[in-house]
Amino acid sequence: MNWHMAEVLPGVYVGSYHDSKDHTQLERSQISHIVAIHDSPRRLLPDKHYLCVMASDTPDQNLSQYFSVCNDFIHAARLREGNVLIHCLAGMSRSVTVAVAYIMTATHLNWKEALKVVRAGRAVANPNTGFQNQLLEFEQFKLPEERCRLRERFPSMALEQLDRKKVATALNSYKEEQQNRAIETSDKAEVPTNMAYTLQFAADKRKITPVSLDQIPKKLHKKISESTSCGEEIMPNVHYYKADGSKGCFYNEFLVGRNEAAGTEEHSESGDNNPVAEQSCR
Repeated sequence: MNWHMAEVLPGVYVGSYHDSKDHTQLERSQISHIVAIHDSPRRLLPDKHYLCVMASDTPDQNLSQYFSVCNDFIHAARLREGNVLIHCLAGMSRSVTVAVAYIMTATHLNWKEALKVVRAGRAVANPNTGFQNQLLEFEQFKLPEERCRLRERFPSMALEQLDRKKVATALNSYKEEQQNRAIETSDKAEVPTNMAYTLQFAADKRKITPVSLDQIPKKLHKKISESTSCGEEIMPNVHYYKADGSKGCFYNEFLVGRNEAAGTEEHSESGDNNPVAEQSCR
């Protein structure tokens, strides 16, 4: 199996903390934006846009409160032809949950189908039971509204066809893999099939230690220390860091990205600066 970061939608990757500081992988995948979601997220590389979300991997952690801000960050980056890495520690639970929520919002899939799309590229994907329940509740009570909000905020349809093809391929790949392993496909969000390997991987994630400056090229040391204090607090426990340490309002930055992607300025009216989406949706 490939335990490196996996592309789950065009330009959207899910990986681990180790992947987030692997310069070779980041360059190969042309990662420009990073969603870091774990207990102590911080900006590591000054040339990347960061969304740092502080959240624990426990069933009682409210992760759904961050879905909208993560969706905005990911979608705007993609419309600007950027590539996004979503990572936690092991790339199994928190990052997968955020990726599933985004896939549900950007496509027609429900949460179980979106999880299969992620598992097609990253077999260890396994949100904890609390996060699975939150994804179900998101689907039942908030998904139509969130899809509406994202479409109003970013009217461009540039990603729809690419995403439709990608999820169809991923679902077929997942089904074939299950059939090859002689495991029945069910509607239930089953745990990864290779339990021995998965449990070992879960144990190994406890051994992950925070990155030190010794692990980063010396020429970046100064830039990192200068840039870590330049973040903008979007909401409690969520900070945005613009690439190269320059300051910029999160919503202004990504609304500009929306207008550029849509190829029009008709959506740059004063009302669009409001981070809360309009209530109406066709």
